[in-house]
Amino acid sequence: MTGPHESHELAPEQQPMDAEFRAFLIRHKDEFLRIALSHLRNLFDADEAVIDAALKIHSKWPKINSLDNPVALARKIVHDTSVDFYRRRARLASREVPHAGLPHTPTADDLLELRGYDRLDRARAALQDRAPKQAECVRLRYLEDMEFTEIADHLDITPAAAKTNVHLGLKALHALMTPPEPRNGGDF
Repeated sequence: MTGPHESHELAPEQQPMDAEFRAFLIRHKDEFLRIALSHLRNLFDADEAVIDAALKIHSKWPKINSLDNPVALARKIVHDTSVDFYRRRARLASREVPHAGLPHTPTADDLLELRGYDRLDRARAALQDRAPKQAECVRLRYLEDMEFTEIADHLDITPAAAKTNVHLGLKALHALMTPPEPRNGGDF
């Protein structure tokens, strides 16, 4: 058995695989971080989610690398890891023992800082339930800064369909976020 200070030598056949994986991860790191940020809104949590996803991608790297489009599957892994990030953290937190030196618990000020996102998050969740393709197109366009051709490639649709879905998704989000007009007391 090796001790904590002993070096871990990679098997010669694993070194090229790790070099290939490392190059792949460096090339797509920013894209993966944008995907995670579009779900988590916190750079530190998004970075953690990308690291978790990278571990999953690495464990399946030979299979992923053999695909025609390994980036598509890697994006899906990052997306799924980001969506499940807080649930996974909550499950792990139930097994953790609190330590007195940890940062403070959230205060009202911390929660007030997030209140600006509340209506948008609720509207995005409602759109995701009602029209998932529109929600995904809007997310890719505005949170991941993808062009319509990139969205089309990512979702296997035409660029015109991507543009239409973004337009309809924005219109639906606007309707979901606009408060209803007050009704006159005599109208029933």
